[in-house]
Formats: sequence, C-alpha cells, structure tokens
Amino acid sequence: MCRAMIRSVGAGEIFALDAHASYRCRHSGACCTAGWTIPVEPRLLPLLSSTWLQPDEQGTCPQYDCASGLCGLHCSGGEAMLPESCHHFPRRALIDSRGTSVALSHFCPTAASLLLVNDRPLAVVSMPEAFPASRAYDGLDARGAWPPLLRPDALFDDESYGCWERYLVGAISTSPVGVHETLLNVAATAEQLRKWHIERGTLVDWTNDVLKQRSAPGEAVRHRYARFSGVEAYRRVVDAVPPTLDAPSPPDDLDQIEAQWVVPFWAAHERLALKYVAAKAFASWTAYQSRDIRTQIAELFTTAAVLRVECARTCAAAAAPLDRARLIEAVRRSDLLLMHLVDRDALLPWLRQAEQDDDAR
Repeated sequence: MCRAMIRSVGAGEIFALDAHASYRCRHSGACCTAGWTIPVEPRLLPLLSSTWLQPDEQGTCPQYDCASGLCGLHCSGGEAMLPESCHHFPRRALIDSRGTSVALSHFCPTAASLLLVNDRPLAVVSMPEAFPASRAYDGLDARGAWPPLLRPDALFDDESYGCWERYLVGAISTSPVGVHETLLNVAATAEQLRKWHIERGTLVDWTNDVLKQRSAPGEAVRHRYARFSGVEAYRRVVDAVPPTLDAPSPPDDLDQIEAQWVVPFWAAHERLALKYVAAKAFASWTAYQSRDIRTQIAELFTTAAVLRVECARTCAAAAAPLDRARLIEAVRRSDLLLMHLVDRDALLPWLRQAEQDDDAR
C-alpha cells in the first residue's frame, strides 16, 4: 500500500494529457458558483478578516462578480492572491518518482470542453505549456512510497507502470468498440499482465509484450466486473457521498429516459465517452491506493457507469436527446460526483472487491 499524503510540492518533470495541454481558465464561474465553502489561509486573513469564504444562498462566492465573471481577489492581486483551493482548481496531481502528472477535474467546463472538442485519441505529453514546472501542484505525494502493485505480491517498477498507464489512455481512447466491451478487453489484458513471474524475464519486457497483444475477455473477467456496471454501481458511488453533502440520485424512470433520450443517440457520441473514461486512467491515485491493477479497472467500469446515468439525468432535465453539449454536462456532473462529492476512503473498499479471486469464480 502507498503510504502517501496530500501536499503541495514543486513539480519536477510535468506530464499531462495532450487534450489539456493548452488549459487556461476561461472564467466560466462554475467553481465560483458551486456552493463550496473555501478555507482562507493565514496570509489572507488581514485582507478577508475571515477563515472561510462562505457562499450565499445561490451558492456564489462573495468574491465572485457575476456580471464580469471575475474574482475580486484575482483581479486585485493576481493568481497568487487566491486561496489555495482556488489556486489549484481544477488541477489534481499525482507526484511520484517519475515526476508530477497533472489531471484536471472535468467539473470545470473549460477542462470538459477541451477534452471533448473532438474525438481524437488521447496521449500523455511531457512539459506542456499549461502546467509549468515553476508552479506548485497539490496532489497525492507518492515519492518514497512503493510503486503501484501489479498484484498483491508483485510491484511495478516506474518504467513498466508508465507503459501500463500510457496503454490504458491510448487503448481506451482509440478503441473501435463500445465502452463496456473496451473495458472488458482492457480487463482481459490486465489478467495477462498479472501472470508475470521472474522466470518470464523483466517486468518491463513482459509488460511491453503483453500490451502488444489482444486478449479476449472470458466469463471470469465478465463476472468479476459485473458489479461495477449499471445503475447499481452508480448507487454504490452515491452511497459513498458523506451525508452532509447533497448527493444525486438516479431517476426512478431511468430505463424509460435511457430508451427515449440516450440509447438512440449513444453511438454517435461513444468515441467521446471513451475519451472521458481514458482520461480517468491518467494520474490515477487508485493505482497507489490499491493492492492490484484490478481495482484500477473496477474504477474505470464505475466511471463509465456514472457517466451513463449522468447522461440520462442531464437529458431528462433538458427533456432533450443526448448531444455533445449534454454529454459535456454529463461529464461535468460525473466528475463533480467522483472527484468532489465522494469520500474516497468510503468508496475504495468496494472497488477493491475486484481483487478477490473467490467472488470471480
């Protein structure tokens, strides 16, 4: 298990998804009107005279000017004047011995739009302009911790894990089949990868060889991940939201909504849905917080399940069919739930059930 902590650190070499490489705040105001209570650091107390920025009844930060779409603190003192929470959003980093991998929360409309502006495959890039090494990044600091576990009795090394991460991003975002079948194929590859033993040579050579092959999912793979699909998976995610927060819920008439507004239009947007799921494989905290790559796969299935329900919720709210704009909104809602509402410590034990051999027989 990773013995890591959350902290803000200097970056070193920076990695990001190419779709996010040009990120820059476009002042949509989504984070400023989300109803979030923002902690104020001691350096800002003389200016704000409060330890918290409390939103109003509409969920708007007192420093946000709705007319201009700008933050008063940002306008008067620049980005350095922002509270730490605002300074880092929507960035979420994984810091390990390879460098700093910067992912974005797609609750940010700009991040979601950049990801889904086209259906081109994703790739991991180094030192993108949007994320300078001179900036501090807040995230999971895994430096000095064990590398991610391939399985409970085998560790990745940096090179082999990097190959696995890039494979997930590329294989999912370029897949010619649907989301569910894509994830089954990736899960089958994971099972092959887990078969490594020292007698088979170096792990990096084994990883490169396995990732070049196509593995067909058998019944055991389908059974293992069945619990992480569909509306029941969505409900398990919602159950991990603390009771003090407003959790979403699936519509009572979900099947009817799907049949009317989602299913007939899903194929036209499935490439974009694959990009979203692929993006969640990058800079994965779960890789360091689990004992097996099966948990990573379970999280991707769960991400797909959440997105599908959020598509239905979004279309139902608009009383209109799925299109690109509503898919972007569903992606935003998905990351709001998965990245900002869910208690990860409550969700991870359920995701780790994918590691159990007995349940998959």
